[in-house]
Amino acid sequence: MKRFIVYLFPAMMDIMLSAVMFVVAVRFSESGASALTVASTGAVWAVVYSLFAQISGRVVTPHNAAVMICSAALLAVFSAVGLIIFPTLNLQYFWIGIMGIATAFFFIPFMVFMKDMEKGRGDGVARATALYTFAWSMGMASGPFIVGFIWGKLAPELGWKYCYMLNVIFGLIIAIGIWPIKKYIKNMDNKKPVVLKIITDYSTMPDLAKMGWLAAIGCFIAIAVMRTLFPYQASLLDIPKVHQGGILALASFSQAFTGLFLINSRYWMYRAIPVAAIGICGVTGMLLFSFGSVPITFYIGSLVFGIYTGTFSFYLVFHSLVHPEKSAKYLSVNETIVGVTGMFSPVIAGVLANVVNVRLPYLICGALVLVIVIIKAIVMRKVRVEKI
Repeated sequence: MKRFIVYLFPAMMDIMLSAVMFVVAVRFSESGASALTVASTGAVWAVVYSLFAQISGRVVTPHNAAVMICSAALLAVFSAVGLIIFPTLNLQYFWIGIMGIATAFFFIPFMVFMKDMEKGRGDGVARATALYTFAWSMGMASGPFIVGFIWGKLAPELGWKYCYMLNVIFGLIIAIGIWPIKKYIKNMDNKKPVVLKIITDYSTMPDLAKMGWLAAIGCFIAIAVMRTLFPYQASLLDIPKVHQGGILALASFSQAFTGLFLINSRYWMYRAIPVAAIGICGVTGMLLFSFGSVPITFYIGSLVFGIYTGTFSFYLVFHSLVHPEKSAKYLSVNETIVGVTGMFSPVIAGVLANVVNVRLPYLICGALVLVIVIIKAIVMRKVRVEKI
């Protein structure tokens, strides 16, 4: 049971992160700030995250992962407290930066921690990747949903402060809760090892981490643009907060359950046709966001887009974790890509939205996803997998 409980931690951390990003974006939008200003909030997080992800990947080991997770959770609590006590809009950038450090020192150590926890358990990499994708995606989904409900329904005036108070609670739960899990794993390691049947031997498979990074470029640019630009777009279309939160939440819920659905994955990660087919979902989602004008269109776009992001998030993490020796290095590259794409794409999207119109960034993202999927499909056609 404790092996499943640990996956609540990335869910809670992403609730904290997505709540911060959503609240800050909405507060800037309601203040009359430009699309560029609103989008820049995501860029600040991404700059800090990408820099500290490299440090995190270099220092983390299975032995110090729990300490890093605990420290990151406490730093996230510090950020939440700061956002409550010092709510001035300009200071939001500083607290977002602190949250960037906290998340960089949480997610890479957590992935190292979960790989160590699942070692020797059959197809543990695919299982861990699916559960992790489900967990962090559910967190990203729940954050906007919780904010939309509390701020939009229960407390329209100061609801955003209550959301940050909830962040404090989640951060403390992570900081305290990681230690019983660490102790449990240590006790299990001291027991006589159980010999499990290895259903799939991935050691004979090609290293496709670079294909995962290519997929991540298109995937996370699209995610960054959608998440940072949509609150501004929704304000222009007079879409209520409850729908704004619901639409962003649905994209992550769809992503989460897609990741969980892939828990028994074996070979599709090495085949061209499934990869190409899922890429079309990403293109479709971007088109619906580009031309949408009413909530139902965005809800459908979120559902389809989430299927795409869930699959490619699984693909990215799997091909990094599966390597027997370079996992930490590959994971740091993964998170740097997440940070760098989140750094530039919201700013460029904000400029395009101001200068041209709000539809153009989504169209560009759709075209980029299509090109990357075609390249990946061509490369992966050369990969041959023999069933065991």
